[in-house]
This record gives sequence, structure tokens and C-alpha cells, in this order.
Amino acid sequence: MFGAICAKRAGADVLLLEHTDRIGKKLLATGNGKCNLTNLVLKPGDYHGNHPSFVVPVLERFTQYETLKLFEEMGLVWKDINGLVYPYSNQASTVLDLLRTELKRLHVKVRTEVKVKEILPDAKKGFVLNTSEGELEADCVILACGSKAAPKTGSDGSGYQLAKKLGHSVIEPLPALVQLKAEGGYFKMIAGVRSDCRLKLYIEETANRKKTLIAKESGEVQFTDYGISGIPVFQFSRFAVRALWEKKKAYVVCDFLPQMEETVLYEYLVKKKERISDWGSCEELLLGLLNKKLNLMLLKECGFPAQSKAEELSVHNLKRLCRLMKHWEIPLKGYNSFEQGQICQGGIATEELTENLESRIHKGLYFAGEIIDIDGRCGGYNLQWAWSSAYVAAVHAAEG
Repeated sequence: MFGAICAKRAGADVLLLEHTDRIGKKLLATGNGKCNLTNLVLKPGDYHGNHPSFVVPVLERFTQYETLKLFEEMGLVWKDINGLVYPYSNQASTVLDLLRTELKRLHVKVRTEVKVKEILPDAKKGFVLNTSEGELEADCVILACGSKAAPKTGSDGSGYQLAKKLGHSVIEPLPALVQLKAEGGYFKMIAGVRSDCRLKLYIEETANRKKTLIAKESGEVQFTDYGISGIPVFQFSRFAVRALWEKKKAYVVCDFLPQMEETVLYEYLVKKKERISDWGSCEELLLGLLNKKLNLMLLKECGFPAQSKAEELSVHNLKRLCRLMKHWEIPLKGYNSFEQGQICQGGIATEELTENLESRIHKGLYFAGEIIDIDGRCGGYNLQWAWSSAYVAAVHAAEG
């Protein structure tokens, strides 16, 4: 939609083809339905891919401020929450409706429920599109088909197949910004618990079994009956997913009390143990530290009955308990599917694209958005990549 608007504004005759019954379905799910439109603080390090620096000239060509200016022209009132930009209405539907209204204002032709089966380069006509409603001709084509994430919205990966038939390489698409599955019989015990934690992701190399620290994140973690979720998990999930797909071992080390040093925690427990030594249980020793379910889980994993007397805990056992609270190791065994993933990693190899997002194989063929091997962190980064890449591809396609 954004690419069609930009191309039309640049003077092109535009036809937007959509294979579902309605355009823009996936946008409604962004930002938990609030649409985190962009981020005021963008850095190349917020993006990943085989060549993440590929984003730099694209984001510089059409910045977050230019994006907001264009949306303001469409009528959007927005708000800034610690750098994260949302529509003032808190509704993703507002953004979608504005895009649809602008398409209507510009008289962009939109055809839904049209499936593109194949795109054929033609020396005289540019491109011939073989569709479910017959053949169409185009001077230029922009593939902005999304990825395989959230396939119910129409993002079913069919764009990858079109690109492959045109000779393009596709880095294996895998879920990103997704929940992780973990080993351990204790997760059903703590399912539904939310806790502020510091997380470290380690990947074990297959050859030498050396664990390498890959990423660190902090924030609210949600424990589920199968593993871990929440924004800090999403932020490094792409690395864990890729490692697991490559049959490597991955671990998350969880610090349940990031604001307290291990030595301070130990001293705290020693003093509290002395205070309740005449009557207190192990459960009461931990009361006031973490969520009750987490306290009980940690005691169980240590082999300390919750109702046993706290005074019976030795120095060694207290230190062991502190160690677990600060360094709880969670072995990962899998990840949720494309249905749960907010975005994909992988896609069209960036080496095969120019800075203008034009194919190096077929002149006049462009790519935009998530179909390209670029993925960003949570926080508006992926939508900004969509806006910026759509603009750059559309303006150059219109010039062509």
C-alpha cells in the first residue's frame, strides 16, 4: 500500500494486486493492535540479516521523520512513548484506514483476490504477469509480498516462490520475534508468571562444544507451559531459532534479580534466615523476593521442601539457591511456528539487489519489506523498514 502510494505520487500508473479478499490485514496485528508505526531512534545495529548494513542507505533515503511527515499529510496524529511512535488513537486500524483512503484519493487501482502465479520478463513489454484472472503487463514490478509469518493474514511465503522462478536466491525463511520452547518439567508449574529478568543467550558450537554469548536482553519475561516469551525473548529469538535450525544447542541464562548482586542476595538470605530461624520455613525465607510460584519452583529444583525449616539450610545450600536465582539455565529445544512469529528472518539475498532495491538479475524488478533478508528488533523497526524500502523501490520504479 505504501509503495503504491509513493509510486503514484511520483507519477506512475499503479496497479496493486492482493491475493486475499482485503488489503492490509497484517498491519492490524502490529503493536498488539496499536501499530508501533516507527521508532525515533534508529540504528543499523537494530537490524539483522546476512548483510545488515544493507539497510543504511535505504533508511537514510527515507527516514522515520519523512515517514511521519507523509502520514501527517494523510491525517495521522501520533504520539511518542519513549521513542516508540503510535497513532494517537491507539488503533492499528487508523493507520490502515488512512492508507486505504490515500489510495482512494490518488485513484490507485486495487484488485483483491488475484493470485499472481508467475512473473515473466519480456523484452518488449517489460513483464507479463500470469494471474488467476489472466495476463497483465507492467513496465516495472515491485514484490512486497511479506514473508511466511502470520499466514492467516495472507503472508504465506508465495512471494519467495515468485522470486525463485525469476532466478533470485532466498535465504531460508525462519520465524523471528517468536516464543521459544524449552526443556524442563517445571514450566507448567510457573506458566503465566511474568517477571523482570536479565537474559543471556548462549549458542554451543557443534565442533568444540564451546558456549558463546550471543545476546543480552532485559525486561519482562513471560513463562509459559512450554518455555519463555515476552519482548526480551523476542529480541534475540532470531539467533536462537537459526541456531536450533542448524542443529546447534542454545541456552538462555536467566537472572531473576538483576538489580541485586549475588553477594548482596546471599547476605540478604543469611540475615532473613537468622530472623526467622525459630519458626520460618524455606518458603517464608523467599517470601518477598519473587513471584510465589517462582520461589516454590526454585526450592523444588534445589530439592528443598517448601515447608522444611529455613534454619536447616547450610551455607552451601544457601549459596546454591542464590546461584540458581542469578544464573538459571534454560536449555532450548525449539520455537513456535510461523503462525505465532511476528516476522520472519531470511528472504531475498541482499547481494542480488542494488541500493535502490532493484534486482541485479532483471531490470525493472524491485523488492520491498519483509520479503528481503532484513529483520529488525521489536519497537517499530520492521514497519520503518517496510515504509523506507517501499518508498525507495516505488520512486525508482516510477522513474523507470
